[in-house]
Formats: sequence, C-alpha cells, structure tokens
Amino acid sequence: MTSPFRGRLPGGWPEDAPPRSILYSLAPYGCSGEDRESLGSYLTRLCEAHEMSRWSLTNTIVGPAAEELLHVSGARMSRDIGRAAYSLNVSGLTEQVSYWAQTLNYLTHRNTLQLCTLLPLKSLVSDFVLLAVKERFCPGCHEDDARLGRDCYDRLLWTIDAAKACPLHRLRLVSRPEAKQRRVSRSETGSSSQRQTTKYSIGEPSIHTPASDFEVETSRLIAELLDDAIFFCNAGYSASAQTVFLKHAIHQLFDGTPARFAAHLGINKSQIHGWVKGSVQMSFPRLVQTAYCCGCAIADILLGNRVMLSLRPVPSGQRRRLTQRGATGARRPKEVLQAELEALIRSGRATNATEAAVAAGISLKYLRTHFPEQQKRLVRLGRELSEFVRLEATENFNKMYLSEANALRAEGVYPSRRQVLGRLKGKVMLGRFRRIQNAHRGALAATGVSSSGATGRRMATRPSLRREDRGV
Repeated sequence: MTSPFRGRLPGGWPEDAPPRSILYSLAPYGCSGEDRESLGSYLTRLCEAHEMSRWSLTNTIVGPAAEELLHVSGARMSRDIGRAAYSLNVSGLTEQVSYWAQTLNYLTHRNTLQLCTLLPLKSLVSDFVLLAVKERFCPGCHEDDARLGRDCYDRLLWTIDAAKACPLHRLRLVSRPEAKQRRVSRSETGSSSQRQTTKYSIGEPSIHTPASDFEVETSRLIAELLDDAIFFCNAGYSASAQTVFLKHAIHQLFDGTPARFAAHLGINKSQIHGWVKGSVQMSFPRLVQTAYCCGCAIADILLGNRVMLSLRPVPSGQRRRLTQRGATGARRPKEVLQAELEALIRSGRATNATEAAVAAGISLKYLRTHFPEQQKRLVRLGRELSEFVRLEATENFNKMYLSEANALRAEGVYPSRRQVLGRLKGKVMLGRFRRIQNAHRGALAATGVSSSGATGRRMATRPSLRREDRGV
C-alpha cells in the first residue's frame, strides 16, 4: 500500500527507516466496553491535536487518503463530519464507518480504531433501534476526565440507544441539546466547565440523576457485549443459535410454555413464535431485555449457549414499545388545542413551532394547517430568540477578544489575530472567520492600534543605513 502523501513527507529518510504516521498516533482512551472511546470523539481529539477544524482535516488529509486507499468519495466524508450528529454517524456500523476506521488506522499508523465503532456488532445484531438519536453523556465520567487532567471524551457505550445509564457511576445519561457544541478541554476543569450554547453544566447537581437498577444492569450487559464481540464477531448472526437458546430458556424457566415467556417479557405470542422458529431476528433492545430477564449475557443468546438461567421480572415502566407512537393530540377538539397553544405562547414554555407541536402532541404539518396564526407567531418567536442568542454570543466573544488583546498590549506584544486566538483557544468557541475578523477590527479600533502596527514596529527596530552605504 503506497502513501498518497509521499511527495509531502520530509526528504532524506533512509530506506530501512521504520514506518512513519502521517497524523499524530493518538491512543484512544479507555480499555473496556464501559469506557472505550468512540471514533467520533477520537476524530475530534485528533483535529484538536493538529489545531485544525474537522472540515479542514477531512478535506486536506483524510478525504484524499480515503480516495487513494479505498477508492471512495472524499466529498462524502466531508459531508459526514458536517452533520450535527457526526460523532454518532462516524461511530456506527455502516460501510462508511468502516472507511473512516480504515483510513484513520492508516494515517495514524494504528490498527485498532475499528474497535472504537460498533463494527464488531455488524454481523451479530440487527441495526433496528440500535444507534442513539441524540448525543448523550455521563456527567460523572466527564468529571473524572477533568479530575484526571485529560480531555472529556465520549464513550462508545453512549452511542447505543438501549444504554440508558453509566454502569460505572450509576447515573442516567444526559441528552445534549441539538445545537452547536464545544468539547470541554482539559484546561476547563472542575465544576466551572460548561458546554457553550447548552443549558447544562458538568458540575450541575440537577443532571446527576441516579439510574434504576434495571438501567444500570442492562447498560452493563451491553458493555460486556462490546468486549465479547471482539472475539466472536466473525461468527455472525445464527437463527439456529437464537432458537436453541430460546427453547432452552422456555423449557427451564417457563415449563415449556412460550406464552408465559411472552407475557413475562411484555410482548405478544406471535413475536416469540417468530423468534423461536428463526424467521424473525431479535432486535437489540429485545436482546438486552431477554438477557436481563433470563439472568445471562447477551452473547449467550447470540451463540446459543445452554447456561444456567435465573428468572428476573421486568420493571413495569420498561414494558414499552421499541418505537414511539405517533402524536395523538390531534384527536382532541381544535378549540382545546388552540387554547393550549395560546397558553404555551403566553407562558413562554414554547419558544418555537417545534416545541409547541411537541408539547401539544401534534405534528408540525397539523399545526401549520389548522393553526396558521399561532404557527406564524411561533416561527417569529423562534427567529427572534435565535437572533438574540447569536447577538449575545457575538457580543461576549468580542468582549473576550478585546480583553485578551489588551492583555497582550500590556505585555508589550502586538495583538495580532494569531496571538489573540492562541490565548482564546479552549476558553470560547471561535466560530467562523468573519466573526473573528469583525472582533479583530473592533479590538484594533478600541485600542487605537493600526493594522500595520506590527510592520511599523519591526521596521523601527531595523538599523538605518547612511546615504553613502546606500550608494546615494
């Protein structure tokens, strides 16, 4: 395999020199299914180590390498990291995730980055309701990261929807708002660490919600599967193995009556019948639920192991559908819905159309069709709030930029853009170039420094030449 960047490597290297990585060979955090780092988090740390944005690193290095090595589209990889939930998408079990893992393995000269994804589970479990919809985190894990002086990183376990808790801290996972998010760096330690544009703080007591025993135990089972799958990922899904285990469980725990097993799990008999016959593959949430109820590992179900089982009941609150039911608010009278929407707008509990539709239990289309006046007001409120948040963030950034610029001037250093941004890194989200440029111009105008001040200062320190030395 030849390097697509051979022309950019330093010259003069001996032919027998050991292989050299193109990107920093960062080691992924974690060593087990409970704390192993996800590939999306690893990619973010790799970008921070090179002081490059995700888009720049992908377009200049990762994308061209993938095109050369795997003959895939580098533009597609750029679109992958441009999405809001890029960390989840890059850490899943699709073929595109495999391209990311192989390319980053080559560029960092590592060979285990596929373990930072769900690829070991690809041939074993169904992908139905497997990947989480939103990014989540455990506040206890992030506090440990800050205390140990390392970057706060996302665990692979958090990308699985069925994992609702952290098995290490027994805390419920917290969903992050759907907004631009900033990783908390190691310089932002303690309870003062905050994620910009989110309403959560790592040290906030309200997000330290204890998880139930069921949530902790099922998350532990999933973490064990992430470890076990490394050793038998090539075995693949086997309908016969699933049948062997289910028949064993029905015989040992329910006296050979499948209907009693179905009632214990809270599902219908036809679903159990399909599983036992091997015509229907068990979804991942049902695998976890069955393993919990039978007191075994998830790997025992996948491999058809005839192990000793113990019966455990499912908490009543956990007998839910795998997918959410549709909105039922439209069944109520329109007069009642209209009064509820007006109350939501007056109280401020709904600041945009999406929040109002969710609170009322209706769809956006239904809101737009039957309540156009309220929908227009909600859209206007959402735009005004977004504009207010944007202006407030810009104003705060300008103040911080000016403060760092004044600090540099007090030290006798010209406040160039590079110098100021170096001091701001890790303290605030920098944003786009136009935002930085406007803050730089505002700081220069406020301090009375000319944009050519650096050049003038350097020229002033250069010794002048006499007329005869210049040949005049």
